[in-house]
Amino acid sequence: MCQPDTGAGLVPPVKRAVTGLIAAGLLASLAVSPVQAAGLSRTPAASARHNPYGSPGKPLAVTRTVRITALDTLRFSPVQIQVHTGQTVRFLIYNSGRLTHEFVIGNRAEQQAHEARMEAHPGMKMAREPNGVTIPPGHTATLIWHFPEHAGTVEFACHEPGHFNAGMVGHIDIVPAGGHGKRRGKNTETAALPDG
Repeated sequence: MCQPDTGAGLVPPVKRAVTGLIAAGLLASLAVSPVQAAGLSRTPAASARHNPYGSPGKPLAVTRTVRITALDTLRFSPVQIQVHTGQTVRFLIYNSGRLTHEFVIGNRAEQQAHEARMEAHPGMKMAREPNGVTIPPGHTATLIWHFPEHAGTVEFACHEPGHFNAGMVGHIDIVPAGGHGKRRGKNTETAALPDG
């Protein structure tokens, strides 16, 4: 005798689609982005734990604005800046020349790793890195950065082909509030600590 098919043991198409979406979501939540793998999370609290040189800052937390000019002489002006520990700074980087430039904040190891990636892939454009911006000729780019709670020195650099190796690097001295950093040499320009 034949019995009606109740569908027992078969998964209806809608249930199958929902199950697939849930599985895809779980897999995506376990995946690690290149930014996370490098310890460059986009959230300041998470980044501060992994990046000794700071993390992306929040616009409402900005306590100072620093203006920097990227020059076609493959230099930045100023080349040395002082910030306070725990300070959130808005960098306004103006490209005064005809060449494209970058402004990337990182410790020496991060700068060297970024340079190696750029050299390994000539013509590669910088991805949306949380610690850097690309500045087309004649434009201004903004980067908001929260510095760590400990003193130290980090670099900012340009990794367009040949620029880093030609010396397009600057330094940020992170000093305790009320402290003073060291100057790096006779020709060093230092941005003033007050806003402006």
